[in-house]
Amino acid sequence: MYTGDSYRSLGTGGSVNYELTEQLLDKAVEYSKQHGHKMAIAVTDDGGILVGFRRMDGCFKGSVEIAIKKAKTCALFPLPSGAFGELIQHQDLIGMEQTNGGLCVFHGGLPIFNDGTLIGAIGVSGGSAEEDLAVAEFAVTHSDSG
Repeated sequence: MYTGDSYRSLGTGGSVNYELTEQLLDKAVEYSKQHGHKMAIAVTDDGGILVGFRRMDGCFKGSVEIAIKKAKTCALFPLPSGAFGELIQHQDLIGMEQTNGGLCVFHGGLPIFNDGTLIGAIGVSGGSAEEDLAVAEFAVTHSDSG
């Protein structure tokens, strides 16, 4: 389960950079291969704009859009996507997920911070919600700005 590790310092400046994006994608693919997952992985900047993407062979085609929307969700509302979904449900905000061109409010997306400032997000789709989250967590906790 997400423990807030993405709050550690990653990236440089105000948004994810190319080097960090590639590290996140590489780590997500590495973990996915080790565990037999076929995933779609998206990294966005702090405004939810796609910076990098990978779709592993055999990944469900529908997972592409889901991964991108999970990352976008976490960039626009800086919470893990599953936690945001729980917040929507418990605060009687049903329908919120249909704003901003469509959000994805189940596990597999994490915001990424640099010294407490949001710099981007990662979204993963292709497995169960728990598998997606595990891949995202591994990528964030095993990447750094070098």
